[in-house]
Amino acid sequence: MRLKQVLTGVVGVAGVCLFGSLPAKATARLQTWQFDTGQNRLVFTTEGGVQPQVSWLTNPRRLVIDLPGILSETALGDQFVGGAVQAVRVTQVDAHTTRMVLELNPSYDLDPKQVKVWGLTSQQWVVQLPGATPAPPANDSIVIPDFSKAAVRPLTAVGDDPLPPRLSRNQVNTTAVRATATVLRGVQVTAEGFFIHSAGAIPQVQVYRTRDANQTRQLVIDVLDAAIVPGLAPDALPQGRYGIQSWSLTQFATAPPAVRITLSLEGYSPDWQITPLTSGGIWVTPIGVAPSQIAAPPTTVVLPVVQAAAPVPIGSSTAAPQPTLSPSVQQAAVPNRSQVLVMLDPGHGGVDPGAVGIGGLQEKGVVLAVAQHTAAALRAQGVAVQFTRQGDQTVDLQPRTEMADAARATVFVSIHANAVNMQRPEVNGLETYYYSDAGRVLATALQNHVLSVLPTHDRGVRQARFWVLRRTSMPAALIEIGFVTGATDAPKLRDPRWQAQMGQAIAQGILNYLQGQP
Repeated sequence: MRLKQVLTGVVGVAGVCLFGSLPAKATARLQTWQFDTGQNRLVFTTEGGVQPQVSWLTNPRRLVIDLPGILSETALGDQFVGGAVQAVRVTQVDAHTTRMVLELNPSYDLDPKQVKVWGLTSQQWVVQLPGATPAPPANDSIVIPDFSKAAVRPLTAVGDDPLPPRLSRNQVNTTAVRATATVLRGVQVTAEGFFIHSAGAIPQVQVYRTRDANQTRQLVIDVLDAAIVPGLAPDALPQGRYGIQSWSLTQFATAPPAVRITLSLEGYSPDWQITPLTSGGIWVTPIGVAPSQIAAPPTTVVLPVVQAAAPVPIGSSTAAPQPTLSPSVQQAAVPNRSQVLVMLDPGHGGVDPGAVGIGGLQEKGVVLAVAQHTAAALRAQGVAVQFTRQGDQTVDLQPRTEMADAARATVFVSIHANAVNMQRPEVNGLETYYYSDAGRVLATALQNHVLSVLPTHDRGVRQARFWVLRRTSMPAALIEIGFVTGATDAPKLRDPRWQAQMGQAIAQGILNYLQGQP
């Protein structure tokens, strides 16, 4: 006889309205799922919003998660897990529902009253099982999909120094080093994530995702040719904010010196994007979710129903001060800004320099610098930003549009610099391209605002069939900020002050579009 106890409930998410009624027919798909054996936790993501329905079967002992309105993919089917959960099976039980079944190890004593379910967003969900799991294998290099994307490599001259152990609180470990190009001054909590203050040269970063010996996810940021400002105390670093368990800053006396920043992540923390700025500082921003939607798991559960109340936001309600914003970007009344995501696409990169102009000026470097200023201005206004490339990487056209679609971006803005024959230095100016009608409105807003604040020749708003405009599902525009071959434009494109002004102008153009201004 199969005994069944229903544990269903409607789950609210901090910063997100309670979800409405589900469609009668499945219209979205299960995108990914991972079972973290170290945390005894299932995390899954769907294309559209869903209200999971969790039930407990006593004979055989299984936990069942039904996803109404969700279709399953064959590639996301049965998988052996091991540990407390022997296997996870994914099936399409009918035309309207995907079912995930967690088959438990007979030796695992599960108390269903302790099962917790909560949403990071309406599309990303966590099912937390109670109790300790069997010890992980001796090999600590196990890679969990989407959670651990690269093993941490030691810094030059560090040798086999291990990563810091799992932290219960913040740590700052310093040692005497020579003068460095960059000095890290501290970490500030903002409405868009975290801002690492720095002085001196543009931070040079290397980013790794790994796990410690206790299988806690860690984000590791190595800042090269850098030092920690004297007197920085552990208490000055954030703790318990946005799903970050703790911070560790460690100085290495390498050649050149380097600082390793380690963020120990809670299981419900999303992945994070690292963006160094040409003007100094490093943004640490969540991927695919606004910080206001990152909440702690519920601490109490009342059965027979698994409590599905909205998680409690972490930290105080007092907003932290944000980095100073140039007066050229005005405060914007953007509706639902916490749900807005701008995908910035700095053109070319890596082996592809883009256009090469006067004095060897390369498009790829100019547009990345401008995009970083655009992102900083938008984030200071409370608008989330992601990049198709964060540094000098080679990225093909198709992955750029796929990133935007996967992130469900609100708008897509590609930033480029133009070129003609080197014998035509008289050709200068700004032009912006679109493909769809929605893209035309965005392109017009960008062109109009940049022309209103920066002296440059108006080459118009034009329709084009560029890949990144045709293959994106959201309003998209491509702005050509000037000619690297132009006698007037090239000196501006090379000037960091002008790059900052252009980046801020583009940001204001995007804000104007989001406010419905032409």
